[in-house]
Formats: sequence, C-alpha cells, structure tokens
Amino acid sequence: MFQRVQRQPRMYEEVARQIKAAILTNHQRPGDQLPPERELIERFAVSRSVIRESLKVLAEKGLIEIIPGKGAFVCEPASGAVRDALHLYLRRQRDESFARNLTEVRQLLEGETATLAAERATAEDLKKIEAALARMEAEKDNLENFAQADLQFHQALAAATHNDLMELLLHPVAGVLTDLMMQLSPLPKARDEAIRHHRSILRAVKRRDATQARRAMHEHLGQFERRFREYQAVRQSLPKPE
Repeated sequence: MFQRVQRQPRMYEEVARQIKAAILTNHQRPGDQLPPERELIERFAVSRSVIRESLKVLAEKGLIEIIPGKGAFVCEPASGAVRDALHLYLRRQRDESFARNLTEVRQLLEGETATLAAERATAEDLKKIEAALARMEAEKDNLENFAQADLQFHQALAAATHNDLMELLLHPVAGVLTDLMMQLSPLPKARDEAIRHHRSILRAVKRRDATQARRAMHEHLGQFERRFREYQAVRQSLPKPE
C-alpha cells in the first residue's frame, strides 16, 4: 500500500500524500490504527522526523488523531481540524447578520432532515428521538443537561434520515449550537417554548407528515433566531466594562 519515498526537499509531504490516499480510498478506515512509527519508517525508507512531520500534517487536516502512548488513528469524517475551524468561525461571528445566516443554513439542512426523517424513520429511530425529547422535559431545570438533550434530539433526527451526509453536515455546528442554547435558554420561557416546538416536530415525524415536519422545524428555527436577537439586544443594553 505504501511505497518508498524518493529523496526530495519536502519528503514528509509525499508520505502524508500516500497515507491520505490510503484513508480516502478506504484502505484505512475510521478507527483504524496506522502502522507503528518504526514500521512506517521502514516502509517509506525515511527518517523518524519525516514520519512525525507527515503525521502532524495529517492531524492538522483532521484525517488522523495522534494519541500519546497509543499511536495514530484514522478519524471519523468532519472531525479534527475541519470541525474545529468551522467551530471557531461560528463562535467569532456575532454581528447582526449572524442569526439570519445561521438560521438560513439550518433551515436548508434541518428542514430537509425533518422531511426525510418523517419519510424514513424506523421504530428504533423514533424511540431515540422520543428519548431525547423526554430528557429535555426531565432536565428543564438543568440548563447544561437541557442543552445537551436538545442537541441529542437534532442528532437523532439526522440519524433517522439514514443519510450519513446529513449527520456529517450537522456535526461541525453541534458544539456551536450547544453554546448558543446555553446562552439563549435562560431567557424567559425559552425552554418551554423549545419543548413545544420539538413536540410538534416529533408528532409530524411520527405521522409521516413530511410537509408538516419541515414546517414545524422552520417554526422552531425561527424561534431560535428571535431568541438570539433578544439575547443580542440584552447584551447591547448592558453597560460596557470600563
């Protein structure tokens, strides 16, 4: 699978290219451990520093995770640097257009997620969605647990589409959404309103009503945008620290 590397100024790039190709062609799958450092040195006929630099490049691209004392492991798609870069970007965007832009993207993605879930959800999928909603209701007075349950609901809905790309696209914004939920949920009646919207989505999915599922999701995301604007208004009204 791997070939010896000819002498060149940036040998680590060729090593990284070959390992990346192995990952992208499924010769190395998520969770697989790469060969030990010593074996890689022998296969590529390069120095230890070249191998370490190539693995560093792959880790920065989010293709592998290096666990000290254990080795290098192939990552799930959208993990690592890609997810972190998007997470940082979203965390830093807090201007007036942020709420609108994020809501539009979520409506495109999660509106169709609800639609497909209504058409494809199995009995097991529905149990997981219901369990997430039940946890939201049970944890209503615990802000952190409530936010995690809210996110769990959306992830279970994405899984119910049986389209891996839906889950993949939702994953990078998951941490950002949790942060925002933590900020928005303390607003008056926000959690009760969120539970009400999630019930509507679940009812539509259980009835196999794809149109209503999309509509209920859009209404929920509209509530998200309104709450975010309220939150921004409150923040702007507070005295700025001297």
